[in-house]
Amino acid sequence: MRTPSRATSGGRVGSTGKTGRALLSGVLAICLAGSMAIQTVPAEATKPKPPVIPSKAAVERAKQAAASKAGQVAAIERQLAAANARLEQLGIQSGIADEAYNGAVYKLQQAKAEAAAAAARAAKAQQTLAIQRQQIGRFAAASYQGGGDVAKIAPLFTADGPQQLLDSAGAARSVSTAMQGSYLRYTATQVVTNLFKVQADEAVVKVKQATDEAAKAKQAAENAEAAQAAAVTAMGVQRTRSIAQLAVLQNTSVRVAAQRQRGLEELARQRAAELAARKAAELKRRIAAREAAERAREKAEQAREEAEQAREEKEAREQAKRNHGKKPPKQHTPDRPSNNNGNDNGNSHSTRRGAQAAIDFALSQLGDMYLWGGTGPSRWDCSGLMMGAWERAGVQLPHYSVAQYEQVRHIDEDELRPGDLIFWALNPDDPGTIHHVAMYLGNGRMIHAPRTGKPVQIDSVYYWVPPNFFGRP
Repeated sequence: MRTPSRATSGGRVGSTGKTGRALLSGVLAICLAGSMAIQTVPAEATKPKPPVIPSKAAVERAKQAAASKAGQVAAIERQLAAANARLEQLGIQSGIADEAYNGAVYKLQQAKAEAAAAAARAAKAQQTLAIQRQQIGRFAAASYQGGGDVAKIAPLFTADGPQQLLDSAGAARSVSTAMQGSYLRYTATQVVTNLFKVQADEAVVKVKQATDEAAKAKQAAENAEAAQAAAVTAMGVQRTRSIAQLAVLQNTSVRVAAQRQRGLEELARQRAAELAARKAAELKRRIAAREAAERAREKAEQAREEAEQAREEKEAREQAKRNHGKKPPKQHTPDRPSNNNGNDNGNSHSTRRGAQAAIDFALSQLGDMYLWGGTGPSRWDCSGLMMGAWERAGVQLPHYSVAQYEQVRHIDEDELRPGDLIFWALNPDDPGTIHHVAMYLGNGRMIHAPRTGKPVQIDSVYYWVPPNFFGRP
């Protein structure tokens, strides 16, 4: 007999209810015990801890440590700035030594040319002396064969004969007038020959001295180049080490410290560039003012000439009226002298074309690296670049900045035109101390070969120290 489903279900429910009530009683007991325990925890957790209060001495030590760190940072930054300035100064000294070598070579070339000319003069005089000696010999021989008194002057043909002959009054009276004239010419030529020999010997000594000076200058330039190269290497290591120390002191990474240092250096460069730009703008203004004054002067001169011509025409008409319509004889009017004293003032078309050719050549060398003594085709020093540029324009300049200034027309700063040369000197009052040269491009800019380690580049005229002398080839 099957059990009814309702009865079965009811029995199960009843059994479950008893068990649930037992479990519920246990859970309530645990919860009550837990709630009692929880009530005691917040009271302990919210109890404030005593604050850490550094002593006054600790605070003072912290301040001193911060000040010390800041001082060390500033010291390292000063070291980096000093290293950069030192490298720049070494570059300048190297450039000066390079140009001194160019000057020594230039003087050696001059000394050799003078020695060659002196030797040629001495050789020619010696040849003339030999010819005159032969002439006197033939004259004396002919007179001797003719039985003349000239036989008495046989000592003439010994080493000291001519002098003995002149010292003897009796012999001198016996020599014919023609013989005396020939001998006097011979004596004069002998004096000149001896003088030329002395000059030739002195010229040889000058060549030796110039050779020694060139060797010394070359050694000095090589030493300057080596010193700069060594300093670049050493200061590069020092710079890396200093930047690492700076990073530790500033609690930054080396990358960030290096970036900061580059930023500081770039800021200094930008400030220098701003100053150079202001000076270049002032130069541009001065040049424009001078050009305007020149144009105004030329316009006034033209107006004066036109007024003078009108006055002359009026007088001619009045004179024609007085002569009853007959024209007076035409008078020659002398040409008015030019007021440019032979100078083109940069306005000659041929001069401008030459300057443009020189500029184009110099610009085509942009990026070529500096090489002391370099004259191209891909390495240049300052005077070598200017020599090559103006040679393209048909103007021959020596490979020496001092001599270049000596051979160009000297101008003022506000007369500068594109293609003109700009010079720097150790002594602003002495062109003999010039050691760097560049080419003006206009708008306060120039192109030059700066120094070892740098390429041919365009800079402001005032990116460095102000120039001292100016010239136009």
